[in-house]
Amino acid sequence: MEVRQAVKDYNLSLCAILESHVDVDKLGKVCKAVFRSWDWTSNGGCYDKGTRIIIGWNPAIFDVMILAQSSQVMHLQLVFKLDKRMVFCSIVYADNYYVSRRELWHHLSMHKVLIADRPWFIMGDFNSALNIEDKSMGTSSVSIGMREFQACVDDIEVFNINRTCIHFTWNQKPNKGVGLLKKIDRVMGNTPFVAEYPNSVAMFKPYRLSDHCPCILSIPEAMKMKPKSFKFANFLVFKPEFVDIVQKHWGTNVDGVHQFRVVKKLRLLKNPLRSLLFKQGNLHKKVERLRTRLDVIQQNIDQDPLNVDLRAEESSTSCDLQEALLDEEHFLKKSEGDMVYKAFVQHYEKFFGSQGDTSLEPAPDLFPKILSHNVANHMVRHVMEEEVKKAMFSIGNDKALGQMDIRRRFSKVLGL
Repeated sequence: MEVRQAVKDYNLSLCAILESHVDVDKLGKVCKAVFRSWDWTSNGGCYDKGTRIIIGWNPAIFDVMILAQSSQVMHLQLVFKLDKRMVFCSIVYADNYYVSRRELWHHLSMHKVLIADRPWFIMGDFNSALNIEDKSMGTSSVSIGMREFQACVDDIEVFNINRTCIHFTWNQKPNKGVGLLKKIDRVMGNTPFVAEYPNSVAMFKPYRLSDHCPCILSIPEAMKMKPKSFKFANFLVFKPEFVDIVQKHWGTNVDGVHQFRVVKKLRLLKNPLRSLLFKQGNLHKKVERLRTRLDVIQQNIDQDPLNVDLRAEESSTSCDLQEALLDEEHFLKKSEGDMVYKAFVQHYEKFFGSQGDTSLEPAPDLFPKILSHNVANHMVRHVMEEEVKKAMFSIGNDKALGQMDIRRRFSKVLGL
């Protein structure tokens, strides 16, 4: 009844039920009662103690293909019938024991090779916290299981999709006292998914009678937009992951002439740097959110000055706010240089201040100066390494390359 109600309340087109414990020989009867006219499938044949994952979908909305499955994950290919858009989806129900989850991490890493650079989202119960703040109480150390989960997330290059509502998705519900709360259910996507569906949001609703929150992934209709050109956000160089990303991809072996190798390696950096940028979220909203959070904490401290937990939370939030403010400053510095407004003023002063007739006929002395033979040869002379270094180091820290001769010389140096 709860599943049927959720399908109705949230107008779902695809529904996954985890930890169902339904015997394989009873799947048909149960799924017909729950999904009615929908199509459905499960990984019941991969586990000998009941079905772990059941998936139902509206065949009028999707064409669904099962690509692979195990006891802990089902990989799907979804094709929207309306416009033939395709997206890859993985539904996860991880084992409780971290050693058993290693098979899942390996499965996801292998599937990432198949996905390549196409849209992919992963959702479900990972049975592990990812970060320290994903637990309401207990030790503050990172467990082996968490480290292995983090390593998998980094390897397959996915990150949390924007979410709303509840943070902790699992509750202990003890008979007495305060139970443990954890965030072990997630919705993550790769860079192509977030780029194609930027307004997607994961909503974690109240758990009611269950010990897990139901999660709804909303994927609004994607607008048909031209691909945006890659723009590097300079504040990323201050992130600890930046150097590792550059070293990993710049060390890739590429065959070909120097300039081709440089271009190829720069292209290899696009997706991981976009992914790192998406992980930062909206910088301005992040600053506003942290300011508000710090205000609330300090107001609470004013009412409870001896609360050690509040003091620790204040210290942590202050550090986060300082980092966010620095990121915002670096980001704005790239587009709000001190000389920008002066250039606009000077241009329009000259433009509107000029007098005289305007002619569309070129003047006879339009090109009075022609390069001499010696100067022309000097323009195509062999470029010295020291010249390239001098040209590159003369560029401002927050400026992008804009001169063709600098790009040419830079590519030669990188190919040495």
